[in-house]
Amino acid sequence: MIRRLLLLSLCLGLAACDSSDTAPLPLNLYECDAGEAAVRHLITLLPDINPGVPKSYSIVLGEINRDGMTPASEAFTKRFADLKLKFIDAQFLKDIEPDHTIVESDTRLAAFVLQLRSLQPTSATTWDAEVGWSYKKEFARIRLRLEVRDGKTSVVKAEKVEGS
Repeated sequence: MIRRLLLLSLCLGLAACDSSDTAPLPLNLYECDAGEAAVRHLITLLPDINPGVPKSYSIVLGEINRDGMTPASEAFTKRFADLKLKFIDAQFLKDIEPDHTIVESDTRLAAFVLQLRSLQPTSATTWDAEVGWSYKKEFARIRLRLEVRDGKTSVVKAEKVEGS
């Protein structure tokens, strides 16, 4: 009887430690090659809103909620320097009333908020991601499938979930 109880408790313990759990990655692990590929793909999808008006861009990780947003690190943001876009840290963004437009604190110009909402490895070479962008009242959310081929991570499938 004791043997069966011990076996049962071991089985329950192993089930609780199941590695197939789909718990999200810690946000600092979003700043990897797959995260970079997801954000780069998102940038290619941005519409040309207000042509001729200078734009700034800010990368945030995880959920955006009433408590705020988690800015990407400076090191991660520097990976996008080749794009010659003006990136600013999300901590320098400001919410302007009455329509809650997100603007750069210094210039008070609207900024594109680029969100790497989720990133989850599905195998040794594939990832699922959800990204989004917002600019004034415009926004979109997209699900991505990324794959590593020959050492390069790229998007192999994109599906718009909602938005503009």
